[in-house]
Order: sequence, then C-alpha cells, then structure tokens
Amino acid sequence: MPFKVQRFEQSLAACVDDDVRARLMEGCEVYDAIKSSVKKARWIKGLMERLEEEAGEAVAREVMVGCGRQCISRSLLEKAQKHWRKAETINDFLDKLNQAHIGGGDLRREGDTIYGSYGRCYCGLVSKAAEPIPSTYCYCSCGWYKMLSETVLERPVEVEFLSSIAQGAEACRFAIRI
Repeated sequence: MPFKVQRFEQSLAACVDDDVRARLMEGCEVYDAIKSSVKKARWIKGLMERLEEEAGEAVAREVMVGCGRQCISRSLLEKAQKHWRKAETINDFLDKLNQAHIGGGDLRREGDTIYGSYGRCYCGLVSKAAEPIPSTYCYCSCGWYKMLSETVLERPVEVEFLSSIAQGAEACRFAIRI
C-alpha cells in the first residue's frame, strides 16, 4: 500500500512529543499534490532522514511499525483468520497464505520462526527512487507482518527486518518470531 500522510501522523503522535511531531509534519501537506513518482520517492527519503534525525533510529523504526500496523486492511485480516480456522497446523496455514498470496506468497517456518519474503516492494515507491531509501521506511512491513501475525495467533510476536529491496537486496525478508 502506498504511503499515507495521515497514517504517518497518527503513528508519530503515538511515539513522539508534540514538538517533534509538528516539526516532522511541516511540509507534509504537499505530499499528495506531488505527481511524479520519482519526486514522491525523494520526498519520502527526505522524510525518513528527518525522522531519524529528529526522533532517533529506534523511535523512527517504531513510527514506521505503527504505519504498517495501520496499513493492512481489515478484509485481509479477516481472510487470514478464515485460513487460520481451516488450517490443521501452522505449516498448513502458511501454505494457505502462500496460495492466496498473502504475506508475499513465500512464507516458511523453521522452528518458532516464520520467514516472510517478497521479491517486489509493495509500496511501489522504492522502484521509482533514484537512490536507496533509508531502511527505516521498510519497518512499515514489520508492522504489517506484526499486525497480521498477532491478529491471527492472538498473541504478541516479534518481527525482525532482515533485508529489503530499498537497500539493494533481491528481496524483502523478515523473521516473525512466534
């Protein structure tokens, strides 16, 4: 799903104080008016750099995880829950998700970890960027996987960012510790 200023602001509000939020939101009103994908990608790159500078790397990642939690649609969560109820095992569930191409279509389990991988950026902006976007941006996908997993499993999980197309890798990869 594409970047949404409203999601970003809501996630910011949960993670930083009002002064930092106000500084980071300065100029965000122009984003939706930008027509060029390349210019949008550059704008996002600049925003991620400002976010890291203003809030620090750990908080910046937390902000983007919050964006990802908001990004996943209710209907997709409901579809995943239906697959979960029909599945006999976690591996069977992952097969069902892969067949439905939920979570990138390449989910596999090794012990208590599920690995998710996808070979294209679902954001779409990364492929338009002339230069790498900070990896902080990709923590949105951590939030997406976290929301999916926690909704289905009904318990907290940890999601680790492993690699991303935005950083020049062949695929985006994440580890979901269940």
